[in-house]
Amino acid sequence: MLIDAGGIPSFGRKKKPGIDIGEDVVSPYLWSRSIKHLDVVVMTHAHEDHMGGMTAVLRNFRPRELWTGATQDSVEWRTVRETAARLHITIRNLRRCDPFAFGGATIEILAPAPDYSSESTPKNNDSLVMRVRFGSISFLLTGDMEKAVERELAASGLLSHDDVLKVGHHGSRTSSTAEFLDLERPAFGIISDGFDNSYGHPHPVTLAALQERKVAVFRTDQRGLVTVISDGKRLRIQTAEPQP
Repeated sequence: MLIDAGGIPSFGRKKKPGIDIGEDVVSPYLWSRSIKHLDVVVMTHAHEDHMGGMTAVLRNFRPRELWTGATQDSVEWRTVRETAARLHITIRNLRRCDPFAFGGATIEILAPAPDYSSESTPKNNDSLVMRVRFGSISFLLTGDMEKAVERELAASGLLSHDDVLKVGHHGSRTSSTAEFLDLERPAFGIISDGFDNSYGHPHPVTLAALQERKVAVFRTDQRGLVTVISDGKRLRIQTAEPQP
């Protein structure tokens, strides 16, 4: 399973970037790991930095299914949708559901809620949020979930300790409330963000909240590729950061 396929936000520019993250970054990495086929690809939500490389990934790895959260019509989503149709890839728009088995792990979809109403344009809270449990180890994968959905999950009693947290919205202050972190109590927080990014991610407020709770933080802007390995009992984290 692959979750999201990267991309470069265009900010309304007509000229597209000269690099396709799916073709030039994600696919070569998967091939380097001898991965030639994916059973499922997940698109958490329809923002370019999460779906920009999706078309190339679908072409190169021919998954059986494409899972999405809430999606709205857009040029980018139509391109992904049409590629999936041409390759006979089933699109599954998932909402909150009971845990189900997948590849030796257990997956629980926490958001979007069944009654979630999306707006006319893609929003961070459209994100597909998943808890993945393998043995005694669990991961919470948040997409760009923001405070409103964090509060809704807390009120619904769906938050509990997860060992690894993919920190919401690249470590922005729009996510990771005190209540959310206190309920989750992660041991490790992974922040996916670009080096010297124009958004200023991760935000100092979020970093301070994580530090206060003694969460070990791994940032891709500082350490490069972060790999979490588990046998269901223990965790090991590798980074691309040069060793001293």
